Amino acid sequence: MTVISKQLFEQACQDTDCHLLLHYYQPSCLQSIPETFKNSLIGSTKFYTIVYIAQILARGGKMRKKKEWVKMGDYFLRSTIMGALISTTTAVFGCTLRKLMGNKFTYYTYLLLPNMLNGLFIYMEPPSRRGLVINLFANLLIEFYLNSLSRAGYLTITKSKITFMFMVGSALLFYLMRLEGEREQRTPLFWIYTPERVRRKSDEFQNVCPHEGSCQKFIAKGSAKYFGIGLAISMARLILPKIRTPLRAISSIRSKHFKMALFFSSYIGIYRAVICYLCRKKGFDSALYALPAGYLAGLSSIFSPSLGISIAALTGAFKLYSTILYEKKILPTSIPLPELLYCFCQGTLFNARFLHAEVCPSYMFNLMDTVSNGVSKVLYENMMNEIKKVT
Repeated sequence: MTVISKQLFEQACQDTDCHLLLHYYQPSCLQSIPETFKNSLIGSTKFYTIVYIAQILARGGKMRKKKEWVKMGDYFLRSTIMGALISTTTAVFGCTLRKLMGNKFTYYTYLLLPNMLNGLFIYMEPPSRRGLVINLFANLLIEFYLNSLSRAGYLTITKSKITFMFMVGSALLFYLMRLEGEREQRTPLFWIYTPERVRRKSDEFQNVCPHEGSCQKFIAKGSAKYFGIGLAISMARLILPKIRTPLRAISSIRSKHFKMALFFSSYIGIYRAVICYLCRKKGFDSALYALPAGYLAGLSSIFSPSLGISIAALTGAFKLYSTILYEKKILPTSIPLPELLYCFCQGTLFNARFLHAEVCPSYMFNLMDTVSNGVSKVLYENMMNEIKKVT
C-alpha cells in the first residue's frame, strides 16, 4: 500500500475505462447497476448485522422491552439501505462525472466528489442515530490527518501518547455526561459506558454513592458485565465471518482476542471504584468526580491502545460541549453543519482508502470491503495494476 499523488493517478488512470475502476463485473454502466446494488445490499447487511449486535449487547437490560426491538429493527433497516445506496451510487456518480469530464477520470471525480454527494444519504438515518454516525466519521477523519502528519514526519504517535489522549478524553467526556445527566433529553452519544446520574443530597437515599447496594458488588458487577460484552464483540468479529466453519473459527481463538474484554472490564471497574471512593471520602456525590475517575480509568487503554477510540473520547466530549454552544446560539441552527461535515468526511475517507491507503484508518478498509461485498478490493487491485504500468 502506498500514497498515490494526483499527478500519478491522472497519468495512469485518466483514460482508463470506468468498468475497470468502478464495475469490473459488467462493461456497461447502466447494466452494472443491478449487480452493484445486489452486492451492496448483501455487504451492507453483513456489516450492520455485526454493528447492531454490538449495540444490542451494549444496551443490555434496555432490550427487554418489545418497543426497543422494534426500534432497533427500524434503525437496522434504515442503516442497511443507506449503506447499500451509498455503495451503489459511488459507481453511478463516478461514471456520470467521468462522462461529464469527457470520458476522463480525475483525482477529484473518481471517489472524492461522488462520495461527498452521496453523503446526503445520511438523512436516511433518524436524528438520534445520525449524530452517532457523523461523530464516528469525524473521528476517522482526524485519525487520517494524524496518520498523514506522522507519515510526513511532523508527528510521532506512540502507545503512551494514545493512552494519555484517551485518559484526557475520558475525563472530559465522563464529566460532561454527568453534567448532562440532569437533562430530560440527553445528547445522542454511543460510548462504551454511560455514567450514573449525580446523586444529590436532597435525594432520599442512605447511600451517598450513585448506586444501590455495596460498592464492592457495584464495581464487580460492572466489571464482569463489560468483560462479557467485550468478549462477545471480539468473538462475533472472529466467528461471524467464518460462520460456515465454526469449529475452525473457535480453534483460532488466541489470547489477543481477550484484550477488548480486559479493556472494557478495567475501564468500568476503575471508573466506578474512583467514583465510590470519592463519594465515601467527601460524603456526597459530584459531577466533578468524573474528572479524576475518567482520567484514571483511561489507563485501561494499555490493554488495547487505539488511536481511533482515543480520538472518539475527545470528539465525544466536544459533541456534548457543542450542545451547549447551540443552546447559547453561538453555533447557528439554520445551517446543517453536522450533515455537511459528514459529506466532507465521507468523501475524504473513501478517497483515502484507495489513494492514501498507507495512512487510511483500518476501519475504512473493513467498512468499504464489507459493504461492497468484496468489490472494493478488486477495484483497488485494478487501479494498482494501472498505476504499475506507468511506474
